[in-house]
Amino acid sequence: MPGVINELAPVRNEPASMPVRWSNAIDDYPIAVSWSPDATLIAVAASGGPITLFDANSGDVHSVLAGHAPGTMSISWNADGTMLASGGQDGCAHIWSVVDGTELAVCQGGSAWVEHTAFNPLGGTKRSNHLLATAAGRTLRIWSAKGVLIREYPEHASTVSAIAWKPGRQELVSASYGTLATWVPSQDSALKSFHWKGSILSIACSPNDKFIATGDQDCTVHFWYTKTGRDLQMAGYPAKVLQLSWDATSRFLATGGSDTVVVWDCQRSPEGSTPLQCEGHEDFITMLAYQHRGSLLASTDATGLTALWHPIASSKPRALFKMPDEAVALSWNSTDDALVVASGSGRFNVLECAS
Repeated sequence: MPGVINELAPVRNEPASMPVRWSNAIDDYPIAVSWSPDATLIAVAASGGPITLFDANSGDVHSVLAGHAPGTMSISWNADGTMLASGGQDGCAHIWSVVDGTELAVCQGGSAWVEHTAFNPLGGTKRSNHLLATAAGRTLRIWSAKGVLIREYPEHASTVSAIAWKPGRQELVSASYGTLATWVPSQDSALKSFHWKGSILSIACSPNDKFIATGDQDCTVHFWYTKTGRDLQMAGYPAKVLQLSWDATSRFLATGGSDTVVVWDCQRSPEGSTPLQCEGHEDFITMLAYQHRGSLLASTDATGLTALWHPIASSKPRALFKMPDEAVALSWNSTDDALVVASGSGRFNVLECAS
């Protein structure tokens, strides 16, 4: 994609300060923060259970969902932003109406904790596309938007450590020790299985469906070509890799695992190549995310620093914002002009990010 680099805007010599649109807080640790697909609401899930929905423009509380007792573990919006799913330590996933805050369905996860929930990102008015995946222990299930069990897959050999829908597809990826598998709602058996002897912590599927990347316990990033099953490995990280994000073109993969944002160019095989390295953080990366359609990358670290990057233009940050304690959650809005960043103390800020 040679045209991308020629279209870059000039890079400032010194990073700008990201303006704050508004700030608010909850009285608990924010386990997850997520902007609704229509950019009107921000969901903030407290580790103790409740989920607060904030008006994304004003910062006012829209509603409070009961969540899970004793704790919420994950949240996920459906494609049109009318429903929010949550998983927690009550062994269930709940589907909520964000219009009036009512509970629409309770889905039994199959184990004591539902650690992962993921609505299929496919949009449209066809409700059959709005499928919810849940992972609890070794159990992976698919539910309708009404909470009807559609599929329970064969028990995984070990705990399901991560799940992710492929962008724009009715295909789900799950990770467990030594295995990455892809599934569709219409059949019990896996479409494909990719094997590697190691502990997988996170999954990132490229938008063009060409690659699946994983962050791993042994301080590596593993990488599969989905068509052929060919795999690569990038090592040398000082810590386990939890943070992964693809850019919209599927060319660049950003990774954490250190105090430097490492970006791999996947136009050709990244194995053995020298990655882009974005330096400026003061401690280990805690979160990172590319814009949905743009080329800006946001990252946070354990000191509370948020940085905005254009990695192929410069290794230095374009803009910065600092909070007084660790940054623990990050989410872009769908229009790519603002992001929400939350700290461990419960405070979160909506930052303006003009491209």
